[in-house]
Amino acid sequence: MSEALPLMLKELRLPAFGQYYKDYQDRASEHAWSYSQYLSVLCEQEVAQRFQSRISSWTHEAKLPRGKSFATLAPNDLPQAVQKKIIALRDNTHWAHQADNILLIGPSGVGKSHIAAALGLHLIEQGIRVKWITATALVQHLQQAKKDQELMTALTRMDKYRLMVLDDRGYVKKTY
Repeated sequence: MSEALPLMLKELRLPAFGQYYKDYQDRASEHAWSYSQYLSVLCEQEVAQRFQSRISSWTHEAKLPRGKSFATLAPNDLPQAVQKKIIALRDNTHWAHQADNILLIGPSGVGKSHIAAALGLHLIEQGIRVKWITATALVQHLQQAKKDQELMTALTRMDKYRLMVLDDRGYVKKTY
């Protein structure tokens, strides 16, 4: 039976169970855990591993700029009013669930992209899918999809993102 267990756990797509069941089995014996305690610990490990995997996958998929997070943001360089608004956006993600728009407007080099990336990363950690794309790339992508008669497919793929960060809005050139 013990030889079949790893195969069954793999088939059931429970990688953390397969990785930790022996370790926790020994601990359960040492500490006289009940079956439900043992199972609960394995489930906690599975949930934690899936959460980390999802965060990693969504962060990679979002294509956020590297190194831009709230941990690396220097809030003291920003005006007090801006600091308060950023904290409010970070602490209350209701705006993302309601599909509200957030516009970060200012001259080049003041940290708009850093703030947007930090918010995006924070939302991913809260279980919200995010996509970072330049406005130019988005327009080109949609134009190509329309040309290829796959516009609805492209729009449907974008629907999986709760938040889309459009960067470099000022650099979009209109063509008529």
